[in-house]
Amino acid sequence: LGLGVKFGDAAAFAAFREIVKKSDAASAVRRAALDDLLAAKDPELVPILYQSLSDPALRDLAIRGLAQYRDAETPSRLLDLYGKLTSLDDKRAVLGTLASRGEYGVALLKAIERKQVPGTDLTADLVRQLQYLKHDEVNRLLNEVWGSARETAADKVAQIAALKQLATDAGRPAVDPALGRAIFQKTCQKCHVLYGVGEKIGPDLTGSNRSDLDYLLSNIVDPSAVMAKEYQPTVIATQDGRVITGLVRAEDDRSVTVQTADAVVLVPKSEIDERSVSTKSMMPDDQLKLFSEHETRSLIAYLRGRQQTAMLATPSNAPLMFNGQSLAGWSGDSSLWRVENGELVGQTDGLKRNEWLVSDLTADDFVLTVQVKLVGNAGNSGLQFRSRTVGEGDVAGYQADIGAGWWGKLYEEHGRALLWDKSGEAHVKNGDWNEYRIEARGSRIRTWINGQPCVDLDDPPGAKRGVFALQLHSGGRTEVRFRDFRLEIPGSESTAASAAKTSGSGQ
Repeated sequence: LGLGVKFGDAAAFAAFREIVKKSDAASAVRRAALDDLLAAKDPELVPILYQSLSDPALRDLAIRGLAQYRDAETPSRLLDLYGKLTSLDDKRAVLGTLASRGEYGVALLKAIERKQVPGTDLTADLVRQLQYLKHDEVNRLLNEVWGSARETAADKVAQIAALKQLATDAGRPAVDPALGRAIFQKTCQKCHVLYGVGEKIGPDLTGSNRSDLDYLLSNIVDPSAVMAKEYQPTVIATQDGRVITGLVRAEDDRSVTVQTADAVVLVPKSEIDERSVSTKSMMPDDQLKLFSEHETRSLIAYLRGRQQTAMLATPSNAPLMFNGQSLAGWSGDSSLWRVENGELVGQTDGLKRNEWLVSDLTADDFVLTVQVKLVGNAGNSGLQFRSRTVGEGDVAGYQADIGAGWWGKLYEEHGRALLWDKSGEAHVKNGDWNEYRIEARGSRIRTWINGQPCVDLDDPPGAKRGVFALQLHSGGRTEVRFRDFRLEIPGSESTAASAAKTSGSGQ
């Protein structure tokens, strides 16, 4: 059937469409079938792509696939979906598809005007993509939504000087590298790697001359000034009005493979109307335009740092706490920690010292809800929060305890020891899944097990920010399982989005 689809056989197309629609079929099989249909540009696929927008197993492919087709319903379908999405990757894919055609770009910018889509979601690389459309109405709306860009050399020199003064102004509030990493994750990380994290579209920043402020700012403000040939983007306009911007990764007599900011696109040469190499970097000049001065200072501080730092949890990145598939975003001994059936599992036959799995996320005020199962109610574990790494792999700070005789208590590792001695054991379903809820607001710490209150402590001396971590306690055999991480961060973004469950429910 695969060859039939490749060569345009109508019966093969129909058979593959049926596979895609079978919700009880294996996700991998359905995704492979949809991939083949998209590669063959099945002319009857759009209705199935619309149906697949509500299917988590296929949604990402459907969103990106719609960029291949010109259909009047696509903008409204994607914009209606946008506010319901919790995945940053899916949101990014929606914006990428809407920036791929002139009429789609108009719909996107009008949605930003009426505040259906937050203006801050329109990152600078998407602005560059919209500019490449060369569409009069897009350009007009873009000027209203984004503002005009400064293009002269004198403007860039002045901007660099102003940013240098801002970055070095000791009279301002202290920079926040953790906030800087959160901004990097939302913007730069889509194309750049730093400390082994990110996408390899642009240069790896880890070994670059980041500590030199002049070098760093000149590359941010004017990224097109010095650009290696391998990073010069190609702009392709197809015969049906789609514009694709990215780096050519492969090419043969029949097609060109282009790496865009969020996808790999195979473009048949027979469909190319225009093709050119741009003198402008995929990284636009106005990358810092939407950030506050404090955010800009913090991003610069993070970029100039000499080691990785935790990432400040925000309403946008809270759903990334656990992806349900891997240990991405966590650091620890992979011989003790693994992901299994959407569950984060810690297991040992015995330890001489405590071991930890540390999250990349650090938080101030938050509410964390997670399902936990201590198998056989044997051994001991805990949920660390507002904590910090110390020494050789230890973690210090608040711990919501897990274990026989310890459930519901509050302990401070490498600190004041037991802070709340009253047990929550009566609320625990031994050997089964239990819901642990932790709320930290200012100096007040509260916890619940299965909806029943445990800790309620006002603790002014305690830390007001710190990382999350999971513990395997020293001693005998322990197997502890976590799932359904739900992290809520107070903020201006949608509470529904920030509170949404991450993937990997294990149910």
